[in-house]
Amino acid sequence: MMILDSIDDIDFIEPLRLNMTDVFYREDDGLIMLERESQSIMISMTDIDKFKRLWSQCHLDQYQLYDIKQKEVVDLLINEYHKKDYFACYQAVYMATQLIEFTIPDHVSIRLLTQNYLDDVYHIYHHMSDRDYIKDRIEKKALWGLFHDGQLAGFIGMHREGSMGILEIKKEYQRRGYGSLLESYLINELLKQKKVPYCQVVVGNEASLALQRKLNMTLSTTYSYWVFDE
Repeated sequence: MMILDSIDDIDFIEPLRLNMTDVFYREDDGLIMLERESQSIMISMTDIDKFKRLWSQCHLDQYQLYDIKQKEVVDLLINEYHKKDYFACYQAVYMATQLIEFTIPDHVSIRLLTQNYLDDVYHIYHHMSDRDYIKDRIEKKALWGLFHDGQLAGFIGMHREGSMGILEIKKEYQRRGYGSLLESYLINELLKQKKVPYCQVVVGNEASLALQRKLNMTLSTTYSYWVFDE
């Protein structure tokens, strides 16, 4: 059975541990599974020829989102299976078990967002244009807002597959430590739920990498690749 690394493969380990997956294949040479909430296929395969056979046997072409460990598999999906595009990211994992100590200033509050803020988040968030996804995250109580004197200044959320993300601070409220404050808050919420806090940082996003190091997150030594159709 394929051995998973606690940092590099946290995006596979946590869904498995929380029973959020349907495993299609798991042997010494690979792992293929469906993460049910996000409907993403997670793939780690060292035998490309076997993967090609499993691609057909498991009907993997019907899905639109793939989390992949090997660049060779990514190239296959893009060049031969005609998937649209991909990006590479690091894993950042909070390995400690103790809560982060921080103080929320008197003029700041953090709370779950309601649908009243859907349009605000949609227009502020620069990394996604899927309004329905943001609506779903609010409905699932997976998106928190930071308010400065009652005004929405930023937000953070949980992606469907279990990683932290959707972090954005409005321009006029940046450089006040609000990104660190939001992520610290969410890390503590996850620790209280006995979950391992982790996020994925797109390669080249140096500001986010700096934030993860500041929060004592451990960074992966390898990339994960997200491949998508849309």
